[in-house]
Amino acid sequence: MNRTRQILKKSAAAVLCASLILSGSSTAFAAGSYQETEKAALNKLTDGIPETWDTYLENYKKSAAGSKSNMTLKVEDTGRALIGALMGGTDVSWLQSISLDSNISIKDGVEAIVSSVLLNDNKLCDFNVYMDLANMMEYIQIPELSDSYMKAPVSSDSEENSEEAQQFLNTYMTTLSDLTSVLPDSKTLSTLLDRYGNIIIDSFEEGSSVEESVSVDGISEECTAYEGIISEKSAYTIVEKVLTTAKDDEEIKALFDQWSDDASNEENQYKDFQNLITDALDDMNRDDEGSTENEAFSSKVWVNGDGKIVGRQFGIDTTPVFTWKAPSEGEDSALLLELAADDSSFTFTGSGKTADGLLNGDYILAVNGTETVDINVENLETKPAKAGYYNGTFNISFPAAETDSSDSEAGESTEDDTDTSATDMLAGFGAVIKLTSDADADTSTLDLTVTTSGAALATLSITGSYGEGVEIPDFASLD
Repeated sequence: MNRTRQILKKSAAAVLCASLILSGSSTAFAAGSYQETEKAALNKLTDGIPETWDTYLENYKKSAAGSKSNMTLKVEDTGRALIGALMGGTDVSWLQSISLDSNISIKDGVEAIVSSVLLNDNKLCDFNVYMDLANMMEYIQIPELSDSYMKAPVSSDSEENSEEAQQFLNTYMTTLSDLTSVLPDSKTLSTLLDRYGNIIIDSFEEGSSVEESVSVDGISEECTAYEGIISEKSAYTIVEKVLTTAKDDEEIKALFDQWSDDASNEENQYKDFQNLITDALDDMNRDDEGSTENEAFSSKVWVNGDGKIVGRQFGIDTTPVFTWKAPSEGEDSALLLELAADDSSFTFTGSGKTADGLLNGDYILAVNGTETVDINVENLETKPAKAGYYNGTFNISFPAAETDSSDSEAGESTEDDTDTSATDMLAGFGAVIKLTSDADADTSTLDLTVTTSGAALATLSITGSYGEGVEIPDFASLD
């Protein structure tokens, strides 16, 4: 029973963390307590959902109707020399680039990809793929080799694949072909977030309220820290309220209607959903007997003088498991993100300066307290002209791990030596990620360059944009 409570407590904590992070991390408002702070942030989130979500759905529909993609791998001089050495001195000076140009459409249960393969900017062949998701068949053609299509099932027909597994795969693939058929509309999403977010927030007890300084990398802000606390018993109450509300939630029932083409099938699925909730509530009632009023989960927010959240922290059994802090002073800003579990931790921290909407700074990713990745940010747009269309550069390097000289001299091997060996293998290597976007033309490019000792080995460029789409053939004519 104790193990069940621990699982429930950690599961509830994970849900609470996710919901409160989602509710807002840097929204400005006026509040005077923990609950007021979280409710104001949640209101800001739900108010902004319709525009953001509707834009996402519209962009997805445009992308599914037709999109273009270009992937090019350009091999640099140092890369060719390395490849040649690995191949026993083979001359690969002729190798410049390999490209794949594709037009893609997903419509009417069919995914269509019409591609051209190029070597050194010269076309080698076309490669056409049509996936009939309704019948789980795939049609492949290389026109330069044959006018006919190869036909193959998307999944194996072996006895190992049960009918249920095949049906699941069919449903999964069909869903991918039209996500809008299963995703809720913006009004439903806002309603559900508001309803269950408030259930969670209302369950917190007010903790301390103190003046504290949020400081990261030498940059600090004076803030008011509000704390909310949930006891072990309250964690059960939250889950119980959420499940009880969800059991007869009209918006959730409407989603089941949306997900099913067959009325009787939808009714069965919804009843199964309700039965699962009933069973879960029965199990909770049995396990709740040993729950206590001891603190199980805590949440803390730091609000600056402008009424803006600049920090969050979540803890389980008084131990912090997630910390986010983002203080700023004029053009200078800092960031701390930390995840901790048992004896492991991941920390991302650093600072930068923003001028004319462009961020320049240096950041570090540490694993278990050991510096693992260094990231230099150059001219990153903080507020792009259109959501998702960023411009900027990330320079990534892998520092050599520091080891204890006394252990090395003694010839002793430690766990830290094992952990740092992987880091040492990457020392000297680096990567440059460059984002280039044109919001007016709806195009985005990502260039990933791998380097060694500062010299470029190869660059992978991926460019995406909307396109006219691909004409879907009559599959009967392809058999």
